[in-house]
Amino acid sequence: MTRSTTILALACSVLLLAACGGGSQGSAPAKGPATSAAAELSAELKSKLAAADQVDGTADHVVSLCSGCRLGMAGKAEHSISVEGYELHMCSESCKAHFEQDLVASLTELEIPES
Repeated sequence: MTRSTTILALACSVLLLAACGGGSQGSAPAKGPATSAAAELSAELKSKLAAADQVDGTADHVVSLCSGCRLGMAGKAEHSISVEGYELHMCSESCKAHFEQDLVASLTELEIPES
């Protein structure tokens, strides 16, 4: 390899590593859709999260019924989304992906059943 090819290859590797979050150990984790949208949640949506948390009778910051299915099915921890300190369990990866696609709209449309 020539010197310029080596430098170019090294520069590309550094850029790729930085883009993939593989920088120093102190780097912040990449934000996914749920995390970045969480900063935009209104007080009304935060209140809705608190109400969804209590649907199962306990205020433990875990919404155990699938929010993607409108709280109708049991969720699973392996398909969870973290939002504003709450863990939302979804019933499947497809529900999770659909809910995360537009978190604010998904939470807005969520209807909390009466206790």
